[in-house]
Amino acid sequence: MRGMRQVYQRGTVWWVQYYFNGRKHRESTGSPSRADAVRLLRSRLEEIGSGRLVGPAMEKTTFDDLAELLLTDYRINRKRSVARIEDSVQHLRQVFGGFRALNVAADRIVAYIRARQEAGAANGTINRELSALRRMSRLGEQAGKVAQRPHIALLREDNLRTGFFEPDQFRALVAHMPEPLRPVMAAAYLTGACSRMLRLPTSRCRERPGSSPRARKGGRRG
Repeated sequence: MRGMRQVYQRGTVWWVQYYFNGRKHRESTGSPSRADAVRLLRSRLEEIGSGRLVGPAMEKTTFDDLAELLLTDYRINRKRSVARIEDSVQHLRQVFGGFRALNVAADRIVAYIRARQEAGAANGTINRELSALRRMSRLGEQAGKVAQRPHIALLREDNLRTGFFEPDQFRALVAHMPEPLRPVMAAAYLTGACSRMLRLPTSRCRERPGSSPRARKGGRRG
């Protein structure tokens, strides 16, 4: 192939050359095989024909690169849900860590959803993780690190709850509580116990500092 599209050799390594949007691109195959160069050139021409050139730079982008874009975006914008997004990224990284971004495809995302459901994660929790994956893919596209975002459909949530705190919300609330109540509220949050089960102090049982215990009305004095 000559002219605008060609394969050629430098030393023992074969290279390819092609044009996209009026710009010349040269790319090494890293291989001494001309057949590898032909395959690579055909792949690039197919990408150009579809209107999106992936190219070697985008092929090197990893899930971890995109995750760092997301975490940086949350931190520099001082978003209050940083703790939640860090938790979501941690779950995603357990499966996709080390993957090239190109390989985080729809079929692998469906497998991730299935695995999280089998592990007992609620659909709402999984949706937050999928939303994090969506956001990092969008940031990667804006930064020119990915050519195309994977299709990510959120799950139906039949387990919506009201009156419940998310972990980061609960931590913020406890930070403003009196010190003696913090371990009690932490136990209630983790176990789902009510105040009667945990014997939370009430105005009927609190005593003033330095006062002696008083018997209830009708009770016997010692």
